Amino acid sequence: MLNTIAQLLNTIPASFWGVVVGSFFSIAGVAIANRASDKRLRAQFEHERESKTKDREMALRKEVFLSAAEAFAAGMNSIGRFANFDIPNDQVTQPYVEKAPAISKVHVIARTETILPLVQFASRLGALYMELFARRHELVNERNAIALVDNQVAQFGKERDRILEMIKQHNIEGVVDQRRWKVLQDNFEFEQKRINDGLAHRAQLAAALQPKHLEFMRQCLSHTEQLGGMLIPLLTAVRRELELPLDEAAYRQAMVESYAQQQQAIDGFIRKFMPNAA
Repeated sequence: MLNTIAQLLNTIPASFWGVVVGSFFSIAGVAIANRASDKRLRAQFEHERESKTKDREMALRKEVFLSAAEAFAAGMNSIGRFANFDIPNDQVTQPYVEKAPAISKVHVIARTETILPLVQFASRLGALYMELFARRHELVNERNAIALVDNQVAQFGKERDRILEMIKQHNIEGVVDQRRWKVLQDNFEFEQKRINDGLAHRAQLAAALQPKHLEFMRQCLSHTEQLGGMLIPLLTAVRRELELPLDEAAYRQAMVESYAQQQQAIDGFIRKFMPNAA
């Protein structure tokens, strides 16, 4: 049997064995090349998967950080609203309150080096709100006292004008009634005195409130500048997470110059329109 197989193999030409061996090496080469290609494809797929995951995470971070940035901007802008006594108390910090929930999302996705300055900034902002609300309450009460005097003077003025009309009517009638004339004159002078006293009292209250109000405005600007300084390390940490470069020194200098210009504008306004209060 073995001899038969050996004889059969001997009858096969040598060129055929060359073809077989060549085909074997060709198949082996293709298999090796395919295996290497599979490795490259798997590596490329893994890289693309990681890249897409990173892009999604970065997009999420940008969305959260931008919303938080809007909240902090509203919080800082609200500091200046404290000095505007025409804004009701419940609306002073309303822009910040509406956006503040976005800040809580930062705690979920941010790194520790970002969360720490964020907590410090938010805590200081809340403390300033309490401090400014307390001072604002005192000043608004003084302003309300002025408004009360204004209402009283307005009522006195109406009564004086009513008496004046009665005096005119008395003169038109031409009736000689010295007693009635004296009563009208005395009442008119009484109401006029109440008006004059009310206006004098109002002037005293306004003169006392004006420098306090101006100092409160300066205080609000000072607190805004302080918060701006605390915002820089937070902004730096956020931009680092977003892989965005920031020249911290240049940014800090720009902030200093901006607040200096605001202070000059306030001082110029005071010198121009309130020279006695500067």
